[in-house]
Amino acid sequence: MIDFRKIAEEVDEAISISDLGDVSECLKRCEKIADELRKSKVVGEALVGLIEPFLIHADEYKLDEKVFAEELREYLGMLRYALRQILGEEEVELSSG
Repeated sequence: MIDFRKIAEEVDEAISISDLGDVSECLKRCEKIADELRKSKVVGEALVGLIEPFLIHADEYKLDEKVFAEELREYLGMLRYALRQILGEEEVELSSG
C-alpha cells in the first residue's frame, strides 16, 4: 500500500518549489510523485492523471513558463486536496494561491 501521507508531503514540497519559480525542479518532484502514485493501480492511476499531462508536455514549459507554472501549481493543489480527503484531513480551500 502506498503512503498517501508521504505523497501529500511531497506534493506540498513540489508546490513550494513551484512558488519559488523552479519549474524544472518541480517537474522532477512531480515525476517522483507520479511514480509513487502509480504503485496503487486504482486510486493512484486516477490521481496521477492530474499531473501526468504536465510531465508529458514538460518540454513545452519554456514556451510560456509563467502560465505553465501557474497551471501546474493549480493541478498540484487539486492533487493535494484529493490526498487530504483520502487521509481524512480537512483543508479550508482548494488552493492557497
